[in-house]
Amino acid sequence: MPLTDFEHSEPYTLGIELEMQIVNPPTYDLSQDSSLLIKDLKGQISAGEVKHDITESMLEVATDVCKNVEEARTQLADLRHRVLQSANNHHLAICGGGTHPWQKWQRQEVCQNERYNRTLELFGYLMKQATVFGQHVHVGCENEEDAIYLLHGLSRFVPHFIALSASSPYIQGSDTTYASSRLNIFSAFPDNGHAPFVSNWQEFNWMYQRLETSGIIESVKDLHWDIRPSPKFGTVEVRVMDTPLTITRAVNIAGFIQALSHWLLSERPFVPRSEDYLLYRFNRFQACRFGLEGMLTDVRSGEQRTIAEDLLPLLDTLAPYAAELKGDSALESIHDAVRSKASDTTQIREFIAKGGLLTELVRENCEIWAGE
Repeated sequence: MPLTDFEHSEPYTLGIELEMQIVNPPTYDLSQDSSLLIKDLKGQISAGEVKHDITESMLEVATDVCKNVEEARTQLADLRHRVLQSANNHHLAICGGGTHPWQKWQRQEVCQNERYNRTLELFGYLMKQATVFGQHVHVGCENEEDAIYLLHGLSRFVPHFIALSASSPYIQGSDTTYASSRLNIFSAFPDNGHAPFVSNWQEFNWMYQRLETSGIIESVKDLHWDIRPSPKFGTVEVRVMDTPLTITRAVNIAGFIQALSHWLLSERPFVPRSEDYLLYRFNRFQACRFGLEGMLTDVRSGEQRTIAEDLLPLLDTLAPYAAELKGDSALESIHDAVRSKASDTTQIREFIAKGGLLTELVRENCEIWAGE
């Protein structure tokens, strides 16, 4: 059957989703209580949503459609307040970060949800290993052809999104040496990485129908690409970011994606081609491994420079587009962070280097999230 019609949206509107860690003081290991918190919060949320993710240790908070970053910031701040109240009532705590630094996947409980149960049966232990925590950003598109252009345009900047949000250096009690180890968890899934290249919505629809009629997928939600169109919402969804330690960083990254989308769709600076993806995985790896110091290689010229070096002039280019969207402050904050080489991963490693224990690290991250 044909793919659901693309719901035309107001261009450049935002939606932000954050997958949060639920932890259990005083040990600060992951708790299995998302259902408890969601039940407790029912009827208390005035804007946005609190919902399940894959396992009971994950709590997803999501905004409604927002016109700008300040509206998104206000909604996320209110959601944080309500979630923290509920967590405190149940002697739980909440924090950001792309991975919990020592949790064991074997202990995770997959949420009782028809789609999750179906994918658990298919993917087995990989579903429990996917107890990692990410930020997703939806950007509104006026029509489906804009969505296809934006899908390819934003894919060029996947390393930038990864490097700016990196907050997952630790897994199973060890420093992985990666800035973002979270994305490595998904490497065994068959739909990991970029979407297959299509030139237009008709080709995307044809590809979707082939996947659906073969029984590989049942809906667009079964396509876990780094970036994907979401026809139901009339958006393009960027899915590669770690959950930052603060709402401020999460909102700034969303503002960067929003301004970048405005520039891409207004100026059409690239002609998308399938060969654009030749070095996609290499550049993505550099961002995961080295963060802002990762090396980008231009697929056409072979020119190389670090992600930080590429970001600074890009931010200058985007400034007028951010201003139109009332997102100046987001780009200014990112500019300062890039110049000072500040990142959540660096902050986490510095805490441990000063003698902090991993238990203390999670407690610190909870305090950062609550007291920002």
